[in-house]
Amino acid sequence: MARRSKQKSCFACVEAKRRCDQSLPACSRCLDKEVVCKYPTVRRSRQAPISSHVNSRLGSGWDIEASWPGSGIDNIGVVLDEALFAPVSAPGPAANIAATTMTTTSSSSTSSAAISQITSDGASRPDVPNAEGLNWFLQSTSWTIDYQREAPVSIPPAAVFTNFIRGLQSWLVRFLHKGCNPFIHRHLYSETTMPQCIQDAYAAIAIAQTITPDNEHVVDAVSSNYIMTLLAANSADEAPFLPILSTRQHLARTQALLIHLLLCLFSPSIPRRSKAENLIDTLRLWARQLWESAALDATTSPVFPNFLSTTSCTQTVETDVVTSLYQAFILSESIRRTFLLTSMATGVYTSLKETWTHDCAGDVCITLRGELWEASSPARWEAAARREDPLFLHSLKGQSLVARGIRAAEVDEFARLMFTLLWGLEKVDQWVVSTGDCVSVDYGTCI
Repeated sequence: MARRSKQKSCFACVEAKRRCDQSLPACSRCLDKEVVCKYPTVRRSRQAPISSHVNSRLGSGWDIEASWPGSGIDNIGVVLDEALFAPVSAPGPAANIAATTMTTTSSSSTSSAAISQITSDGASRPDVPNAEGLNWFLQSTSWTIDYQREAPVSIPPAAVFTNFIRGLQSWLVRFLHKGCNPFIHRHLYSETTMPQCIQDAYAAIAIAQTITPDNEHVVDAVSSNYIMTLLAANSADEAPFLPILSTRQHLARTQALLIHLLLCLFSPSIPRRSKAENLIDTLRLWARQLWESAALDATTSPVFPNFLSTTSCTQTVETDVVTSLYQAFILSESIRRTFLLTSMATGVYTSLKETWTHDCAGDVCITLRGELWEASSPARWEAAARREDPLFLHSLKGQSLVARGIRAAEVDEFARLMFTLLWGLEKVDQWVVSTGDCVSVDYGTCI
């Protein structure tokens, strides 16, 4: 039997004997050298059940070294998730994400239904009626991370950080009351597909709203238990085969840990903050693995099923395609926002706690047209997408919107809060006032 290769670096870096950062779809060295970047084929392996006594070893405290060894994290793999770019019209049981075992989903089962492949250069597209102009977020190049090489000229004032934190806290409360917020779409999870880790995060938000000086120790204990359950479910310790996660599973666990850390890092509880600090690197790692999984899907998965081969009704074909694209947009945009928010929220916390440092985790493209994220149905989403520019660009290039005369009310709330951190609260408020004063970027006191 041939020995299994342990190579993870791209072929170009191996040949040049240079270190590879293993970024997807191409490493930074290949991008700089303008050479073709290719990685060894990803081998899939079955996931072994996590040992039943893992939870018993974790204890009441967050022993990060014991419960989440670094070597185990680094080797957690990714699996192609065709649902990212070929979503089914109605989620079924196969889309569920297990809470404690995070069982591997096989995306190959839908490959027979999708015969049109997306290539790395985006040259191949299925010829489907009325799909033109609705796939701006599917391009493989849109998953390239852009890094800011120069440090900001000034440090944001404390008022900007305070307003940003209050905004995040209000978003968590909104998720509790409405089931959605600017980084969790209303149709991302449903009552049949909401994974247990997200349910636990939802419960943690509800419990945090009841905290008083008398019950603070109880809230801390419950919060710790939710987090340790999440970590134990994703620990590769003692497993003969490392778990391979789908992109949806990556997104669920990353959003769950992000919610827990937003609750803990900015809470008045000193023990909760102290324990949560030890998980910042884990959250950043999960966000990076989420992005790499999505980028891998973007270069290998079908765009969407070829409904022309199964029906002759043009109207049905167009409706199904739009629905599939709408679902793909929800997943894609949720990934982008989760990645950015992880970087910015943890960056704000470390900046408040320590000396200001410039550490760019990477800028990515997001859809800034608010009407697209707020669309409640595929039909409304399609109408908004065909009517105006989706405003799909890197967050650091957001000031081009002002130069183009785009009104602040047209831009998504997620982007507006993000811009307060990048531009300053006063500049964003001036933009709001000068373009109609229909929205607000001042979150005041979170209720």
